[in-house]
Amino acid sequence: MGQVLSTEQVPPRDRVAYWHEVICSTFIKLDVAQTGGGMFRGMVRNHQIGPIQATRILTDPMTAERSRRHLRSAEEDVCLLALQLRGRTVGRQDGRQAVLEPGDLALFDSTRPYLVDFQGRQFDHLVLQFPRAALRERGIEANDATAHRIAVDSVIGRLVSPFLINATRVADTASAETGQRLAGMALDLVATALAPLTGLDRPPSSPGEELLRRVQLYMQLHLSDPCLSPPKVAAAHNISLRQLHRLFSREGTTFGRWLREERLRRCYDDLGSPLLAGRSIAEIGARWGLPDAPGLSRAFRARYGMSPRERRSAAVSAGSAAQP
Repeated sequence: MGQVLSTEQVPPRDRVAYWHEVICSTFIKLDVAQTGGGMFRGMVRNHQIGPIQATRILTDPMTAERSRRHLRSAEEDVCLLALQLRGRTVGRQDGRQAVLEPGDLALFDSTRPYLVDFQGRQFDHLVLQFPRAALRERGIEANDATAHRIAVDSVIGRLVSPFLINATRVADTASAETGQRLAGMALDLVATALAPLTGLDRPPSSPGEELLRRVQLYMQLHLSDPCLSPPKVAAAHNISLRQLHRLFSREGTTFGRWLREERLRRCYDDLGSPLLAGRSIAEIGARWGLPDAPGLSRAFRARYGMSPRERRSAAVSAGSAAQP
C-alpha cells in the first residue's frame, strides 16, 4: 500500500512543523501553512511507478508555496501534476491561475515560483512528480503548460484522470517492468493532454485536431499490437481510411511514420532502462509491436544513428559512470 506518513501520532502543537517536513521530504522545498482552524491533520501515501513518484495527500486546509528563496539553492528539476480527488485547489504559477475541482488536472514546475491553496474540509489530492526532461523528450516545454486547468469533463480529461488513478492503485503490486511500462504510458498521456496548452496564443483546437489527439492516444495505448493498422484504427473511431490519413497529412506526417516513431522511441527508452536489462532486444521490440529483430535494428539505426545494442551499451556505461 506504499509508504504512509501521518500526523496522527504527532502532538497537536507539533503537527504543522512535522507536516512541513513531510511535504518537503516527499516533494520539493516548500513553505507550508495551515489555513483552517483547529487541530491539523494530514497524511501522505507514496507509490512508485517507474520514474514517477505518485503521492496521495489527505489534508486539512493549507497552502504550499515555492518561493524564489527556495530556487536559489534548489537542485530539483521536476514537474508536479496535480489531480484533484476531493475538495478544491487554487494553483498559481507564471501569471496564471487554475481552479481545480474533483477530477481536474494541472501542472506545476519546480524551477519557478508557485503557490497552491488546498481548500475544503476534506481535501484529497494525487500528485505525480517526475523529471521535467520527461516532458521535453515528448515535445512539451513545461513553462508554457503550467497552471492550466485540464477539465475532467474534457475529452482528454476523461482519458487521463482515470488512467492515472488506476495506475497508482496497481503500482505496489506491479512488477518493475510493468511499472516502467505504465510510467511511459502515463507520461505519453500527460504530454498529449498538455500539448494544446503549449501555444498560449493558439486558437481553440479544431474538431480535426481533437480527433487526431484521440486517434494518437488510442494508438499509444495499442502500440504493443503488431497488427495495429489504419483499418483497425479508423474502425475504432468510426471514420474512413481517407479521413484518417488526412488527419496525419495535415501534421506533415503519415500514419505509418508516426506509429514507427512512437514504437522506436519506446524501444529507445526501454533499452536505456536498467530495470529491463534482462530483456533481450528482440523481446523489447516485440513488446512495442516490432517483432522483426532485423527490421527493428535497421529502423533504429536509421533513426538514432546507432544500433539497439549500442544504445544499451551506452546506457550501461553512463549508469556505471554515475555510480559513486
